[in-house]
Amino acid sequence: MLDLRPNCECCDADLPPDSQQARICSFECTFCVACAEGVLHGKCPNCGGELLRRPIRPADKLPRSPASTVRKLKPGGCVAALLLVMGMAGCAEQPGAKGPTATRAASGGAGFEQLYVGASTRYKASPRGCPSPSRLTFHVLNRQFTYRVNGTIQFEVNVASDNTLSAQSADYVLSGLATDDRIEGDVRNAHCGFHFLARRKN
Repeated sequence: MLDLRPNCECCDADLPPDSQQARICSFECTFCVACAEGVLHGKCPNCGGELLRRPIRPADKLPRSPASTVRKLKPGGCVAALLLVMGMAGCAEQPGAKGPTATRAASGGAGFEQLYVGASTRYKASPRGCPSPSRLTFHVLNRQFTYRVNGTIQFEVNVASDNTLSAQSADYVLSGLATDDRIEGDVRNAHCGFHFLARRKN
């Protein structure tokens, strides 16, 4: 019998037993449709299996066979989940944190002539019109790169001399920090919030 777990392991969105937004693998790892399709591309980050729509248990069966109330959440959220799928586990931090922490300051302009890959995770979404999180690729040249989320949010980002990031579009604000190892930060407006993390690809 299915547990009918109550939340998305990535973003902690509620998934009640009658939700049509729940996606599960054969081991019943549970994700919302936005994370399953927009971030994980239909692949469970835990077992590598296919993520499919969870069947709905008839309401009259729930009193005898209730849904689980135990919430499971991956440390680092969808960023950690996607990096695991990409073979980059251990690189992610909790989305929505107060700010990225530099482990090693950037050594200079040459350190940024690189390719960085990673993902974004959504930590705030009200209303549901916020774009889905996505994989990210940053081609950094002359301390500049373009940030895009599903083609709907775009920034031309400059890495300042103190390695901080700041950019603004008509509706969104980007802030963050760059090091030789990673580019990390947040993109947000009044309704939506994304945390992003990209590691340098050697």
